[in-house]
Amino acid sequence: METPLYNDYYRPIGIRHTMALPIYVDRRLLVSFVFNRASSAFGERELQLAETLRPHLANLYRLAEPKTPATCTALTAREREVLEWVAAGKTNRDIAAILGARPRTIEKHLERIYEKLGVETRTAAACRARLL
Repeated sequence: METPLYNDYYRPIGIRHTMALPIYVDRRLLVSFVFNRASSAFGERELQLAETLRPHLANLYRLAEPKTPATCTALTAREREVLEWVAAGKTNRDIAAILGARPRTIEKHLERIYEKLGVETRTAAACRARLL
């Protein structure tokens, strides 16, 4: 059956057969591993193998997932405040004005935030903040 996803994404890149393996990592997070190929369809043996791999893939995902709640506690109250404003799309100058600080002070807070969160950009820090 051809779906809009197939027509818009898979067909243009030459993929004819897909198999999705949804995995509940925990109660609030569902991820899906998608296997694809251009040749023959996936058979019953491959479906059984995917089911066998399901718990192992879930464990791998859990191990690779950033540990943001523990990292969040490492941030100071001021760093969390700065990070919230970054996640809201504010510039360093905006944040400085809001918090009554200098832009250079905000830069220093961000340097420490990046280090503590293990990221290199404000975009990555903002994404990580959404998980906190």
